[in-house]
Amino acid sequence: MRLWILPCFIAALGYGSATLAVPLPDDFAEGIPITPVGEGRAYQLSLPEPVYQVSTRADLGDVRVFNRDGGVVQHAFCEIEDQTEQNTVAHPAALYGLPPGRRPAEHLGGQLAIDTADGLSMRWQRSEPEEGASAEAGAFEYIVDARGVEQPVAGIRLDWRWRSPEGRQELPIRIAASDDLDQWRTVVTRTTLLRLDGEALETAAVALPEHHYRFLRLIPEDERARDWLRNAQVLTTRTEVESVPLIWAETERSAADALDSRFRSSRPAPARQWRLTLPGPNRVLEVRLSSRADETAAWRQRFQGPVTSGPETGATEAQDMASTSDGLWRLEVLSGGEALSGEPPSLQLGYPPIRLGFLAQGEGPFLLAYGSRRSAPAQVLDCAVLGDEPAAARAELKQRRELGGNAALQAPPKQTPIRRMILWGILILGAALVVAMAVGLLRKLDNR
Repeated sequence: MRLWILPCFIAALGYGSATLAVPLPDDFAEGIPITPVGEGRAYQLSLPEPVYQVSTRADLGDVRVFNRDGGVVQHAFCEIEDQTEQNTVAHPAALYGLPPGRRPAEHLGGQLAIDTADGLSMRWQRSEPEEGASAEAGAFEYIVDARGVEQPVAGIRLDWRWRSPEGRQELPIRIAASDDLDQWRTVVTRTTLLRLDGEALETAAVALPEHHYRFLRLIPEDERARDWLRNAQVLTTRTEVESVPLIWAETERSAADALDSRFRSSRPAPARQWRLTLPGPNRVLEVRLSSRADETAAWRQRFQGPVTSGPETGATEAQDMASTSDGLWRLEVLSGGEALSGEPPSLQLGYPPIRLGFLAQGEGPFLLAYGSRRSAPAQVLDCAVLGDEPAAARAELKQRRELGGNAALQAPPKQTPIRRMILWGILILGAALVVAMAVGLLRKLDNR
């Protein structure tokens, strides 16, 4: 009886593996040939617009790439990120020189007078030096007034000129900061200003811990330095973001009420921005925009506030929102509806472009197939496996052709799960055989 069990499980494994069908090009509605432009282990291109129009899944799981022999090629979807650039901005700052010595009033018979009405008035009041004091001409330390800079300070640029008696253009300095010109704290313990071969190699900018500084004090470590600083600029950083141009798509209006419009978006991609088109220019409305994934979900508010059409067109400014793939949208006009004259606004959604990357598996030309309710969701790769610079490829849109057509877009009819029934029957039969064997073994033991 044991010999029956092994064939049963082999048959069960055979039926289970038969369900893993490999997709074919005809399982998809349309296809576009792809031609690699250069050699590479991976290729990339912008996902063609027809894919968005025909795809049936929000995650683009009904997209495949086939090689010339019809084999499936592994692919990935890569978002094009915004380009961020850090720029340095220089701000002029007032500069005040101090004679040598940490306590100039004791050695040079002078004092630093400060008047604070709103701003700071700094002046050096010199009296007769005490007997025996050596008054060396020239400024030794410098105070930089950075109160006019509103952004956090990230550094300071110095126009310095000094050469030691040994002929070296090198000056170590320490930088301290204060909010009131009384209590000072060190922010840079030691940095060296250096100039070699004229100005071919020069250190003139010093990085600071990013902070809102009011006063900065520059203190040389070489006691012989005099009048070494001509000018100073406070440095801040500004982040500039170059946003990726979005692809704008018109939504389909499903309810034509001017004050409570409903829209449907079938584009299978996350939207990042939205905008309206009003019946004419110079119109102001108070609106609430909401969205949801399907008819059973609750509405989620995306925006509430005023929108204004431009002076020449009815288009409003684009508004940012959290990325969403919701397909159902609702626009409620809370006030200003009389300016619509019964004509409802239209809604456009902005989508970031997506790049398609795929590995060089098999020979080209390759085929991009899309639009299917028959195939299982694709197993998409991570973009990192494509490498840093995949070779370029282009989609031959003029050769766009029908594959499986509308039949691939129809959901397959529900079929009786014959294979599952057979599998369960085999498992139950195997369990029954095990029980029968156990009973037979017990009877033999009783007879003994």
